[in-house]
Amino acid sequence: DQSGRTASPDSPYAAPRATLASAHQVHAGHEVIYAGFWKRLAAYIIDSFVLGSGGAIIGGIIGAVMGAALGVNGGRGGGGMLLIQVVTYLVGLAIGAVYYAWFHASTSQATLGKMAVGIKVVRGNGEPISFSRGVGRYFATLLSTLILYIGFLMAALTQRKQALHDMVCDTLLVATRASPPPPASQRRKLG
Repeated sequence: DQSGRTASPDSPYAAPRATLASAHQVHAGHEVIYAGFWKRLAAYIIDSFVLGSGGAIIGGIIGAVMGAALGVNGGRGGGGMLLIQVVTYLVGLAIGAVYYAWFHASTSQATLGKMAVGIKVVRGNGEPISFSRGVGRYFATLLSTLILYIGFLMAALTQRKQALHDMVCDTLLVATRASPPPPASQRRKLG
């Protein structure tokens, strides 16, 4: 339509439409299997390896480009080296925040490490988390780290297996097959 109007959905000229089933249905009334400390630790190790490998490559590229641009060589240019380290750290922090937030807000609701061990991140009521909540959760994990990793150890001690950053952001880690029926398809391993 050249007038800028869109065709009504019932019009034969309208684009075809399909109704999409939501993959994020919350099923109340079923047992929820919370992800225990050991599954969380395994996922964290896998994600650390993924981010560390990618971060090393990106950090090397940033260091090489900025070193060449600033003329940092030999023992000279201590201020330039400090600038390279700060920029590399901030870029690594941003990559980590985007990695966790994007994967947690995706349809799988899990990072690569969490997918490998069969857990996912949900809100306290079972709904998926948003990208912004994922970013907040990532920075809240820094809080759990700053207090000598006690925030992470809380996952082994709390009733709903929540770490400090989960409590701050109203999130839970549950088994991937914990929400949908039938409960017989749920598996209790390393939980």
